[in-house]
Amino acid sequence: MEVVVTSECSGQLWNTCIWEPLTGTTLRTFKGGISGSQSLCVVGGDYLIASIKDKPIIQVWALNRQDQITTKMIMPGIVQVLAISPCNNFCVGALSEQLLVWQLSTGKLVASLRRHYQNVSDVKFTADSSRFVSAGAEGLVLLWSLETVLHSKECEPDSTWSDHSLPVTGLHVTKSLIQPLAFSVSLDQTCKIRDLNTGRTLFNIQFGQPLRSVAVDHAEESCYVGSQEGKIYRIDLLDPPRGVEQMVDETASKKMFVGHEKAVTCLSVSMDGCHLLSGSDDESARVWDMASGQCVRILAHRGPLTNAFFAPRYKHLDTDKFHPRVIINTFEKKRHDGQLNADSDTNIQLLMRCPPLMESFDSERQSNSLLGKSEGQASSEVVQNELSHLKYVNRQLYAFAVDKILKNDTTCTTSDNKKRK
Repeated sequence: MEVVVTSECSGQLWNTCIWEPLTGTTLRTFKGGISGSQSLCVVGGDYLIASIKDKPIIQVWALNRQDQITTKMIMPGIVQVLAISPCNNFCVGALSEQLLVWQLSTGKLVASLRRHYQNVSDVKFTADSSRFVSAGAEGLVLLWSLETVLHSKECEPDSTWSDHSLPVTGLHVTKSLIQPLAFSVSLDQTCKIRDLNTGRTLFNIQFGQPLRSVAVDHAEESCYVGSQEGKIYRIDLLDPPRGVEQMVDETASKKMFVGHEKAVTCLSVSMDGCHLLSGSDDESARVWDMASGQCVRILAHRGPLTNAFFAPRYKHLDTDKFHPRVIINTFEKKRHDGQLNADSDTNIQLLMRCPPLMESFDSERQSNSLLGKSEGQASSEVVQNELSHLKYVNRQLYAFAVDKILKNDTTCTTSDNKKRK
């Protein structure tokens, strides 16, 4: 089951709201400032993190605490874009044309990248967290290797694409681990599809109006593109054109979602591929039925949408108890040169904390939020918690194995006796 997470420009009622998509019921609201465009993320199902528009602040909320800000971080400048790696270990933020990479568990600023010439407009990670893609207002799209970024002081992107003639307004990276694709849309009225492994541009799709957002379903069967005029186009990826260049026929109304009156700035597809979520400057978010192309729910707001996406219905949305699996420390403002290379322990301190495989063990795991604590305290508590949990799991597995062996031995003995009789 999924929920819808939205934020808008007015900030009159809240910063962020979590909705039930089909009924329009409000599940949670979080107050405090106004989230910037492409800067609202869910961290491990435990926290919401967002950069505040027009202020050098990053805010963090615990998902189980409505309206209450967990922590506030002061940054050296206004963070315009924010992205969290799928492994929940790293955060990439954009200050104008500069990219900053932080480690969530320690708060260390591990990299500072300057290869864009104008403001960064969007950042997206690949599904395995090994690479991320950044796009800028100058039309550049850059592919970065996270490993190279973490271990090099002067880092160059793995691939650079400069074929957009106007600012890039939207990015999407598919979830495939074998052949990830990057979709980029621009005010130059084009949507470009690129293979991240080879760096080749696979398709260049030309539209008749400026484009603002893009999303692809999880099966990679269809691509959805939001335009400046409020139309949403559907591109069939199972029937691609023979050539690289393609023109979209705007008279094909069956492949369009029509309803928004202004630019569509946010697009997201549900996990089951049945619904499409769109956010617009007309102060509304809409949930569309994919099969019929009809709008099934309108979520009214009081300002233009800055963020709108589907998210799983995490357990912290339905309980007041808080047992986070992710550690977030206050982000550093400056990078200390040579710190990562000098300390080998820091290089491997990724703390990839996965959820327990068996729910019965989840209640035995007592993990507390380490926000604001020192690095030494955080590391010590994490090690102790993990050690206790592993000992408990080991005892349970040993007892289960012994019981299984004894039962099998008893069964075999009984059957042998029967055969002899």
